[in-house]
Amino acid sequence: MSVPQRVALKSFYGAPLNEASKDPYGFSEPEIWSRFQGWGIYDYLGYPGQGAAIDRWIPYPGKEFPEAWLIGGRRIGKTDVFAASIVAYEAVCGGHEEFVRKGQPAMIALISQDLRMARYSLHFVKAAIESSPIGYKLIKNITADTIELHNGIHVCCVPPTLKAIRGYAVPVAVLDEVGVWYQESDSANPDYEIYRALKPAQLQFPFKKIVGISSPWNKAGLLYRFYSAGTEGAKLPSGRQEYKGILVLHSTTAGMANPVVRREDLEQDFHRDESNFSRESLAEFQDSISGFIPTILVERATDYGLAARPPHEGLTYVAAIDPGFRRDAFALTIVHNQEGIVFHDYSQRWFGTQSHPLSPAVILEEIVPILKAYGLQMVYSDQYHLESLQQLFLERGVTMIGEAYTGQNKSAKYGNLQQLFFQGRIRLLDNADLCREVRQLERKLAPSGIVHVEAPVGQHDDLASTLCLAVSNVMHLATAPATELKPVTPLETLHARVTEQIARNRFIQDELTWD
Repeated sequence: MSVPQRVALKSFYGAPLNEASKDPYGFSEPEIWSRFQGWGIYDYLGYPGQGAAIDRWIPYPGKEFPEAWLIGGRRIGKTDVFAASIVAYEAVCGGHEEFVRKGQPAMIALISQDLRMARYSLHFVKAAIESSPIGYKLIKNITADTIELHNGIHVCCVPPTLKAIRGYAVPVAVLDEVGVWYQESDSANPDYEIYRALKPAQLQFPFKKIVGISSPWNKAGLLYRFYSAGTEGAKLPSGRQEYKGILVLHSTTAGMANPVVRREDLEQDFHRDESNFSRESLAEFQDSISGFIPTILVERATDYGLAARPPHEGLTYVAAIDPGFRRDAFALTIVHNQEGIVFHDYSQRWFGTQSHPLSPAVILEEIVPILKAYGLQMVYSDQYHLESLQQLFLERGVTMIGEAYTGQNKSAKYGNLQQLFFQGRIRLLDNADLCREVRQLERKLAPSGIVHVEAPVGQHDDLASTLCLAVSNVMHLATAPATELKPVTPLETLHARVTEQIARNRFIQDELTWD
């Protein structure tokens, strides 16, 4: 173990810290403890420097904690050193078997996001037990998911579900990479519910332990809650009783002084992706929600007073729809690409209600003439109601192309749209609803690591979605030469606004009548 790794383990059990023992950066063990609590400064790669006065050192409590949360960058030894050492010690020397009924096993739970990761952790626990002169004699049986000891302790791989831990006696639980567990309250097994379910499973054990280990992810969930509170709530204004007995340790990858980590590798990772480096190596939590396209860029891209651009010969148009029949609107957007600049030509949406959903056949009777006015015989869509809508469009001489809208490729398409705004290469119509939806788009970092771009909860993004899909396809087409666009007549502007208002009034009337 490196000196900081030893300090992390000593801190959990309240073992004395050694002033004479120093890490490669010249810090003594008490100073490393203070560093784990937020003392000191780091360089851009996460290597620690002095940078703080002696009076800012954090006093070492020197007591055993029933709960520890180690938050750190990748490759700091969270699993193979910290968690595996604790589990091996508690399984062999913890004495937990004295507090269960005769014949009842006590389960030390290795809880990971998936069983493959838990089984991976089990190998480190096995190696730690076998390295002990008394531990290897206690091994009774080993399977892919369990280490069974003669003293009645079972070390088991467990998925992060409520059913997996209910009904068991669990003196020790390791929550591995808990930062990427489900966090939303509408998930089947959110992180805080699993944590809460562990408490009754430990009531009979006086020396119970919970160990949470993870690299940081987004600013949400159980891991961020304990990080924000600090050891026994030290970061909170007056501390809180609910955090009593909880140890929180935080370290960068470089700060743990793992000898396998080389500076040149960290340097390369930093230059490859600074945002990813800040999370994976500097152990910094990322914003879970951020504005996607700044309002000022949307305003600069809007041609105010222009409700629609009439079709022109020589231009190649692309149309996209976002089908919706009940609560969601059915949206249509048309764009064209002219010398690398995307022009927004037309948008409209139709509303239905839960009681009076839109009829696909009726909507297509309105959409198809609009498409043909722009010389379009093809329209893009996501795969919602794909086959039935394709048939209806074919009957009217239009081909519908469905595109899979998974979280990853949807984010990529929105990323292309974002770049057009930043580069000033898109011109929007004066459509209040579409501009509002674009301004409201949010980037959300999911626990799985996938970035989702979508509307805020309770808001719509149907027009923004059609704009994104149309733009992603029009960029692949050869750009048309610049031509002088015909000014939009007052009658054309009035027609576009009246059409939109009729659709809006129809929706409002249905809501008042049926809801």
